[in-house]
Amino acid sequence: MREEDIPKVVEMLMAGGKMLAVHCGSCMSPLFEYQGKVVCPVCGGQAKKSKPEAKPSSLDKIRETLQAKIDTLAEQLAKETDHAKTLELLDRIKSALEVLERLKER
Repeated sequence: MREEDIPKVVEMLMAGGKMLAVHCGSCMSPLFEYQGKVVCPVCGGQAKKSKPEAKPSSLDKIRETLQAKIDTLAEQLAKETDHAKTLELLDRIKSALEVLERLKER
């Protein structure tokens, strides 16, 4: 936020605006809740909230890893000509898909 924008923010606080933990997507000024609306004191009027980036959870990371492994196994399966290795790859894919399905239930 630019220094010349600080008086606008202070004015919003003095008027009874509630500073929110999100920032304007345009000017990165803190957004305020004022008279039932979310407004940006710098840009004026209603502003769109920029959502803070959520960190992926451990389960999300596991899902991504499993999906990547399934993709790799599928590529190997497409190239495999040996029957025994094909069955082994199918079994691994099946196991990974079962775990993925169980994670969806959480």
